Amino acid sequence: MESTGLKTLLHVGCGLQSKEVLPALDFENEWREVRVDIDPAVKPDVIDDIRTLSTIPDSSVHYLFSKHNLEHLEFHEVPVCLANFYRVLDDTGFAVIRTPDLEGICRAVLEHGPEKTLYSTETHDGMKDIMGLDMLFGASWAIGHGNSFMAHRTAFTTNTLTAKLEAAGFEKVAISASRGELRGFALKKSANNAYWKVSGKTPEAA
Repeated sequence: MESTGLKTLLHVGCGLQSKEVLPALDFENEWREVRVDIDPAVKPDVIDDIRTLSTIPDSSVHYLFSKHNLEHLEFHEVPVCLANFYRVLDDTGFAVIRTPDLEGICRAVLEHGPEKTLYSTETHDGMKDIMGLDMLFGASWAIGHGNSFMAHRTAFTTNTLTAKLEAAGFEKVAISASRGELRGFALKKSANNAYWKVSGKTPEAA
């Protein structure tokens, strides 16, 4: 990646997501977004596999944003992927992870059934009703139209995702569950990490 003097936010598995899913950073003067995806159809800045990030140099990223792509990997590919997340971050860098919450979804399926609409949301294909099966196995309408990238192949709980991030080397990890989704952060090194400035939090309060 060409250096611009700006800090790099690496948006992995970006798909068609816009900057609206990202935190409110100063993309004019301080940050630049680099969009990475394996699918050329979504027109990423870099065509690459999030499992390897083979085109991304070591320690070149300050903020790695991963929204709903880890679940598309095979179970055995996750440790390799997270190790490469760790590799591309510099020592002040951090990752923000969002992925389905397996425990929460299973509770919803047991309570409401696998095919009951749990909520509706606006997608790139218009408004869609989301059932438990979609949350577990991937967007059924997209898969039905031949987009196999949308299939889910693994899943996480708060404890399993935390353990995998720690095993990858991240020094500080915090994951929480809410409304069928896991959200959290993983710091390569805690001291002087850019996360504290971006989030407005302190190490003592996190």
